[in-house]
Amino acid sequence: MDPTHIHALQRLRSLIPISLRHAQILLERCASNPEQAAELYKTELLQVLADKSGLPPDQAQEYLHNAGYDLNRALSTLEQARFTLTRRILRKHHQDKARALDLIAQAIETAEQLPRQYWLAFERLEQLAPAPRCLMVLHEWLAFEDWEGFDSALHFHLPQAIAQFRHLQLDALADTLEQADQRQRQLRAAHAERESPIELAVQVNQDPLFNACRDSFSQQQLRLDERLYEWVERHIEQFPA
Repeated sequence: MDPTHIHALQRLRSLIPISLRHAQILLERCASNPEQAAELYKTELLQVLADKSGLPPDQAQEYLHNAGYDLNRALSTLEQARFTLTRRILRKHHQDKARALDLIAQAIETAEQLPRQYWLAFERLEQLAPAPRCLMVLHEWLAFEDWEGFDSALHFHLPQAIAQFRHLQLDALADTLEQADQRQRQLRAAHAERESPIELAVQVNQDPLFNACRDSFSQQQLRLDERLYEWVERHIEQFPA
């Protein structure tokens, strides 16, 4: 490569963040004048940012200038200015609602400094605003159920979880949990005197009625992420800014 062209490339890339390939294209259009190529690239970036953001050119220019003409950085700064943290998470992860809910739950845990000893302290969750409380109680209970199993989850803050499912108007799911809990209590009471805890657990997990409740819960759980995502959207003013 011609040393003069190499120098022009180096000069252009010292003036503005630009890929090697695009730098070469612009230098060809500008007779190897790096200053002229830089101005042309700034004009291109301005048009892209204005188109993507809907900003008037003077405002788009300010964002680009402050970002050192790094388009991704300018877009990120603009998004932070326009949207709350929760809204940014929803926008970025709208195709992966489970991931979005995980990140929002983490944001709430950090913002509210929620105490955790492996699992969150539910007493503290009760002090949250209604919408975040609903999300956090269910997010934590569902995480426990996924980790420990359905039968164990019935012993983990079940009344709070049922209350929040009803708050979401998921009454059928709440009814299923109540039926499962009632059935496992009946089985444990009937066999408690003559069977060990392990044998009791086997009795519960082999019971047809209990398993029907578990299967029903699994089916109803399939749309939970979507329902919770919609819940956050509907009450976004209560979530981290």
